Amino acid sequence: MLKKSIDDKMEFVTEIYVDGEEDAVVVVSSTREIDAVDDAMYEFKKLDIDSCWISRIETWSIPQHYTANELA
Repeated sequence: MLKKSIDDKMEFVTEIYVDGEEDAVVVVSSTREIDAVDDAMYEFKKLDIDSCWISRIETWSIPQHYTANELA
C-alpha cells in the first residue's frame, strides 16, 4: 500500500509564452502552485525579455510521480 494517496501528491507546472513564439519560453514545476508561478517569473527575468512580451501564463496541476521507496 502506498504511504500517501495520489490526492496528496500533486505537482504544478507553469509555462510562460511570449508573442511570436508557439512554444513556452519558460517551463517550471513545483509541489506548490505559488512556487511554480514564482519560479517561472524568476526564470523569465533571467531571459532579459521585457514582460510586455508575455502573451500568456498557464499553470495546471498533475499527479506527482512516486519514488521507488514510496512504492515499496
